[in-house]
Amino acid sequence: MEIRQLKAPFEKYLNIVIIEAKDGYARVKMPFKRKFANPYGSFHGGVIASLADTAMAVAVVSKYPNIRFYTVRLEIKFKSSTDKGNIVAEAKLLSRKKDFVFAEAKIKSNVDKLLARVLATFYLAKS
Repeated sequence: MEIRQLKAPFEKYLNIVIIEAKDGYARVKMPFKRKFANPYGSFHGGVIASLADTAMAVAVVSKYPNIRFYTVRLEIKFKSSTDKGNIVAEAKLLSRKKDFVFAEAKIKSNVDKLLARVLATFYLAKS
């Protein structure tokens, strides 16, 4: 299933836009804004984590469109920082074991510098 728009108000607040999403894969982006900065003027780690979580969630929806799910684990390793341009998250589903889906995301700057690597586990809830 191809997804074109986000639904959550929080994602809209962060100005996250879907670039591509289908078959367990997603690319999303968001712009740098001063209100998303840490005290040193670069992207706040929580904003980067939110972008990664959103990208992986979009990948989950693209593969399992009619199942409600929740993030149960998010592990992030920050590699670098940036204070301008868009940042892009590329996410893919790695595997599924019963009611759990495992995903990975890479967050990069507008000059393709790796900012963070993220692993997550999602619980697929029974309806």
